[in-house]
Amino acid sequence: MSEKRYQVFVSATYSDLQPERRLLAQVLPALGCMPCGLDLNPSGISAWTSIKRLIDESDYYLLLVGSRYGSLSPSGVSYTHMEYVYATTKQKPVLVLLHDAPETRSVDLQELTSEGRLKLRDFRQLLQRGLTAGWSDERTLEMTLRQQMPELISSRPMPGWVRANQVSNPQLERENNALKQRLSELEQERDDWLGKGDDLGPLSEGRDIFDVSYRCKAYAAGNCEEVAVRSQLPWNALFLSFAPYLSQPQHEDFIASKVAERVQEVALKDVQTSRPKTHAVTDISLAPLCFNTIKVQFRTLGLIRRVPRPEDARVWWQLTTVGEKLMTTLMAVRKSAATRQA
Repeated sequence: MSEKRYQVFVSATYSDLQPERRLLAQVLPALGCMPCGLDLNPSGISAWTSIKRLIDESDYYLLLVGSRYGSLSPSGVSYTHMEYVYATTKQKPVLVLLHDAPETRSVDLQELTSEGRLKLRDFRQLLQRGLTAGWSDERTLEMTLRQQMPELISSRPMPGWVRANQVSNPQLERENNALKQRLSELEQERDDWLGKGDDLGPLSEGRDIFDVSYRCKAYAAGNCEEVAVRSQLPWNALFLSFAPYLSQPQHEDFIASKVAERVQEVALKDVQTSRPKTHAVTDISLAPLCFNTIKVQFRTLGLIRRVPRPEDARVWWQLTTVGEKLMTTLMAVRKSAATRQA
């Protein structure tokens, strides 16, 4: 019998799903899974840092949605929503369990405000673009979980957790050889790039500002409106939004989502210049021409390269050696002048 276990981060609102949370905690171990995140309070920066670390360490992400949107972060987006977005950008296999008819649940379990109900509706619409399964009570929830979780594990196998003495030396040796080969390829790529000598003239880069065009949903006074926005960000900020994740190949949708995350940080302020009553923005969607310009710019600067994936119709990218060096230069923490003189 396999000793492998899978860590599953469980995300769920608290006050409207207490019996259902207990059910997940009981059923998941029987399916070979180790649930985590059920007892966390996501509010606060330090707690959010811990949550992101747990999602990073987990093999799968499970989201349970009832009839509430969840407690709000300072940006106006619920922490449950933030957890889902973070898990998808980390490319975690996701299973969403949506209540079939949240409006039929008891009044004390419902969203209390019209804005909360609107945000829940928009969130459900977003979730329904991916893998979802319905439930209506604890019995159907357990049945759905027992069916869907093994199917997800089978269709999206993940490393899981095993005892150290079960990892064979030949396996580690193969991985080491693959890493050495990749290093050699990157070094050759660097030499090829630096030897081209192409003269395209001075390119915008570094601290130069780029206008990012996108659309988003703006919330004000209980209403939601889709708006077109432009925000100014330096090239370095755009590069660092995804660079730490491109040491390994990532597909274009992932890169776009990371850029959108960075834009999210300034979007509210920029929307408020024309709509001062706006108090939250969600669903950042980059304009196709804008995102293509960003890709071409970083490729021309020699920071990213396209990675062939014949078996996958999506386009994949990875940092070049030059890109790795720039990322390290920008992210490395240097000693202060006072520390150096001490």
